[in-house]
Amino acid sequence: MLKTILTGATLLITASFFSQNHNHNHFDAANARDGEQVEYCATHKKLAELMKDPAFVAKSTALQNQLDAEELALQSQATNKAGTIYKVPIVFHVLHNGGAEKISRAQILDALRILNRDFRRQNADANNVASAFQGMPADIEFEFVLATLAPNGQCFSGITYTQSPLTDAPSGNFGGYDQANAVMNGNDVYQGTWNWSQYLNIFICKTIGGAAGYTFNPPSSPGGVYGNSIFVLSNYVGSIGTSSPFTSRTLTHEVGHWFNLSHTWGDNNNPGNASSCGIDDHVSDTPNTIGVTSCNLSEASCNNTLANVENYMDYSYCSKMFTLGQRSRMRASIQSSIGGRNNLWKTANLNATGANGNPPLCKSDFSASQRIVCAGEQVDFSDMSYHSPSSWNWSFSGGTPATSSVQNPSITYNTPGTYTVSLTVTKNGSNVSESKTQYIKVLPQTGIAPIQEGFEYTTTLPSNKWFINDSQSDFSWETTNTTAYEGTKCVMVNNNTNHIGDKVTLESTTITLDLNISASISFKYAFAKRNNGNNDKLKVMVSKNCGLTWSTKKQLSGSTFTTAPNTSGEFVPTSSQWKTATINTNSLNSYLNSKFRIKFVFESDGGNNLYIDNVNIDGPVTIKENKFLDNLNLYPNPTEGLTTLSFETNEVLNNISIDLYDVIGKKIKTIHNGQLSTGNNTFTINTSAYEKGIYFIKINNNGNNILKKLIVK
Repeated sequence: MLKTILTGATLLITASFFSQNHNHNHFDAANARDGEQVEYCATHKKLAELMKDPAFVAKSTALQNQLDAEELALQSQATNKAGTIYKVPIVFHVLHNGGAEKISRAQILDALRILNRDFRRQNADANNVASAFQGMPADIEFEFVLATLAPNGQCFSGITYTQSPLTDAPSGNFGGYDQANAVMNGNDVYQGTWNWSQYLNIFICKTIGGAAGYTFNPPSSPGGVYGNSIFVLSNYVGSIGTSSPFTSRTLTHEVGHWFNLSHTWGDNNNPGNASSCGIDDHVSDTPNTIGVTSCNLSEASCNNTLANVENYMDYSYCSKMFTLGQRSRMRASIQSSIGGRNNLWKTANLNATGANGNPPLCKSDFSASQRIVCAGEQVDFSDMSYHSPSSWNWSFSGGTPATSSVQNPSITYNTPGTYTVSLTVTKNGSNVSESKTQYIKVLPQTGIAPIQEGFEYTTTLPSNKWFINDSQSDFSWETTNTTAYEGTKCVMVNNNTNHIGDKVTLESTTITLDLNISASISFKYAFAKRNNGNNDKLKVMVSKNCGLTWSTKKQLSGSTFTTAPNTSGEFVPTSSQWKTATINTNSLNSYLNSKFRIKFVFESDGGNNLYIDNVNIDGPVTIKENKFLDNLNLYPNPTEGLTTLSFETNEVLNNISIDLYDVIGKKIKTIHNGQLSTGNNTFTINTSAYEKGIYFIKINNNGNNILKKLIVK
């Protein structure tokens, strides 16, 4: 986990500088917090290069001097007195690629809560600072409000989501320009510029070039949305979800920089240097310090002066305060024309961005804890409507209860099928509705028998046995008859360079393995790269609880994944360009139940097509509980017509059923139902009217079962 905090408070970097390629991945262990192996930031290396340019130094110094003068002039004015609160419209832009970095609204709201708590000095730990700083923690009187109107006036939730592989910053540079452009051009609300003079933009990403967070202070901003926004890792946002209390104050730190605060040790990004004792942070009530990377409350390296280690602008583990001097500096920044922060809080902008405290009810929306469940299981629904409805009217086809008026209901689905969910929300007499058809898929509690899937009878996907997640219109799993390992059909992903970083998932229905004494998985696959640089991946994952949790059992990538030479055109494998992948019996021992599921997750890196055929989930079957017959035989097997089932019983069996099932678990014939006498019992089964494929004969005696596989050729 990257636990660095990269800031631009003293970067003083121009736009032309950032148009170049810069490597920030050469970490210096001296700049890592205790117990961590990554550098907090490496920007001081580039800062040293920039400061060699006299013109650059002159320009940035002039802007900072101007802002310092404005701060002095404002200190005695009413706008700097206690009681004047500045509201700041804020937007969280989540840049994700379908992974854990796609954090929830709940996690973002938690981050907003912490940010407001810290800037209003409502955090309880501010009362427990070191004795030398008692009474100093300041209420900055900034309040951050989710914007509810996009630049085009469209009502939205204050959060945008953009799917792109650029959530991983391009290696060798910050990647912020590319990431900001991806969001501006591809988010789900408004494509265009989210001006920094109207919104405080927070970009949440999976990686940001080796840092936990970074931004630029107003005098040194390189301009544009990129240079006037905050970038932060998804696992450093809030204190819940993918984050934790330990990482929850990164945003407080970065917003401090955005309003012109430096680190407590001054204008550099490398704490712990003795030379920092001679560098000021431009704030009178924060003692000069070398900066710490742990919660060392005794730090006094600079002239034996106790450092304000608990300051949000240090790198300690125990930050909990801003000072009055920092308050003055930030409030000067929000009132200054330098950086455009002075428009954020004005009434016209609060109205334009919907941050005036009275957002309209404009959308009904909801999410589910899971959309594919087994019969009898519960789904937790979360209201995601905006803004602040006062009542809720839910409708759940196939659910129990079928209706609800609570905000976040929990519903049980008992019957297999596909169901619609609807929600109408109301506020101040107005209401909006949302209905999502085929939203919840309920699978049988007991799944189909172990499968040998050649996709010969699968017409389209999704089917009654296979479901698709993460698909796009031109990037999905599909059936094909252009090639196959065996027979005439298989499934494939039509892969190309337009989908680098995209994922698509093929999931099975529930599969019954509780009668197996063991199980194994095998399948045939064919894949080719377009060039040597491709690193497409295929994961095989299994679940023993109907998909509530998944475990990866095999991953194919690189040379182990390719089955044919690189192909620039569309790859269609020949009969010799298929390989076999297997998952051994031992790794599946804990999965022998009736809620087993399997899924194939393909992640594109611009390679060529992927094909899969002959998926076999099999293993020896046995009596589930007590053995009640001997010498069980089924012959001939495979069969093209008649087959004979025979066995011996040692006693009269009064309640025995013998049924024939197809591969999806549907009973197609009752062979016997009732009493059986002692001795040999023989049954002849005519399969001539059945399609070719896998069938199962189930013998049940008062809940004790034997399963026998039958293959019809």
